[in-house]
Amino acid sequence: MVKKKMDRLANNHIIWKRAIFLTIALLVILSAAIAGCREDAAIAESSNREIEGKPNTSDIENRDMDSLMEEPEKEIDHYELIENRIKKFIDSIEVPDDDFIGLDQEDKNYLIGIAYKAVNDYFFEAGEIDESLFLDTYDGIDNEVFINLRINGNRKGSFSARKDNLSESVYTATQGAIGDTRYGSSVTTEHLGDLKIEIIILGKDKKLDEGYENGIHGLRLEKDNNRAYYHNAVAIETNYNLEKLLEKLCSEAGLLENCAFNEEVDKYYFPTIHFASTGFLDMVTTFYRCNTIEKIPDFNLERINDSLDMAEGWMLLNLDEDGYFNYEYYPWSGEYSRNNNMIRQLMSSKWLADICNENTDLQHMHKVNLDHVFREWYREDGDQGYIYFDNKSKIGATAMALRTLAHSPLLEEYMEEAQKLVNNILFLQNDDGSFNAWYIEPDYKFDEERLLRFYSGETIIALIDFYKTTDNIECLEAAIKSQDYYIDEYIDNLEDDEDYYPAFIPWHSQSLNELYKITGDKKYADAILKITDKVLELQNMDGKPYIDFLGRFYNPETIPYTIKAGQIGAGFG
Repeated sequence: MVKKKMDRLANNHIIWKRAIFLTIALLVILSAAIAGCREDAAIAESSNREIEGKPNTSDIENRDMDSLMEEPEKEIDHYELIENRIKKFIDSIEVPDDDFIGLDQEDKNYLIGIAYKAVNDYFFEAGEIDESLFLDTYDGIDNEVFINLRINGNRKGSFSARKDNLSESVYTATQGAIGDTRYGSSVTTEHLGDLKIEIIILGKDKKLDEGYENGIHGLRLEKDNNRAYYHNAVAIETNYNLEKLLEKLCSEAGLLENCAFNEEVDKYYFPTIHFASTGFLDMVTTFYRCNTIEKIPDFNLERINDSLDMAEGWMLLNLDEDGYFNYEYYPWSGEYSRNNNMIRQLMSSKWLADICNENTDLQHMHKVNLDHVFREWYREDGDQGYIYFDNKSKIGATAMALRTLAHSPLLEEYMEEAQKLVNNILFLQNDDGSFNAWYIEPDYKFDEERLLRFYSGETIIALIDFYKTTDNIECLEAAIKSQDYYIDEYIDNLEDDEDYYPAFIPWHSQSLNELYKITGDKKYADAILKITDKVLELQNMDGKPYIDFLGRFYNPETIPYTIKAGQIGAGFG
């Protein structure tokens, strides 16, 4: 009976997973389908010419152009072409079943119900447990269960349990979490109206190797009687990479921080199933890498605008009263980090400069932010101005400061600083048009060539932005000089670039686009097409090895990713 139930659960889960996967595939491949329809349309037109007896190329050469202009073109149904291309792609997708327990939505609803029953019994029905709640269906499923209790999103208690029945494990772990006082006070009856419950079911251990994936797997290590584990959500909530997680686990287990390098310490990873009740939906929500995947995505202009409004609100809320954008938020603790990255900080400043052109009510916030930036991080050296942070000055940050001023309605107040930022950028430009990455170099090793792949594009755009605002022809000439250099450096030899690094594409696409619009020179348009076509080769079009990789611009076979993966996993095989 249990086997039949488990088979049904597994089959339902496969069907449910396919539904999610294929629906997402529809959205992801729309862009590829539209691009591909150009080719399909050309084929359709060619077929039409043959069927209708229209002339081929040699015929056209002998005919009058006026007569050709009079021939009506057959209308092509691009929607039908897109639909056919999508169907062909979906039919080619293979969805592997790699989950260790097949739980359908009914099962998840029941287990969450068991957790709430455990809470009710704890406070109002003290006495013997009604074991009829623990259905025979879940007998023999002895996976460890981890419970988080949350009040208004904040963790209020957590506990784990492992019984011979999955529903009993949920019940026991929930009651254990109620008494947890590690997150302030424990849960009380006053909290029950806002109580949300999160369930994480742990799968079987595997020896730690390159198969570990942050947010998908949990981690466990042990040596003798010392052991500790993190479930999958910890990596996402803390934003820790594998090395940092292992370091923290060592401490949790009472071992030395570098214990992961000790061959006597056993290291494992395991898959997880993660679902919860939330304040946003009535139904139980399943999480994938702590995120949600919609079964029936509904993308329309209204939803896009709503997302933009929410993003704008988040950005504004993260500008503190001193004019500093909070750089990093820790969901697990509800706290902000004081870490910083100057380019990203100044990208936020540039965004604020843009929107306060349309919303004058935000100009005060923009002024406070600018004052903070130029008070804390702007320095001058004669007629040069630069951004100085953490004992170094990089051209990318200086360029982003110039972009912020070029887009600001307060530019006139900062014109002197803006011109000095320009002077610093021109100082860092070499005679051949290339840039130097640093005005003040750091005291650690760096790969300047790699850094310049994105610093260069940022800097060219900054020069163009300032030219467009002030008609400073020196900036335009410098932008053209550098862009021509980097076309030769990055684009003309793109096919032979074994160390292809796609970080330059978003930045140089923008700068090339601006220069094409200003100069009309076709080489800039051609360069855009070349680099954007190249990046499509990196796009994940099969959703492997994980569903949320579908559509991602990432190819672990390319050199930069291979190096990164090797560094992260070094010593943990």
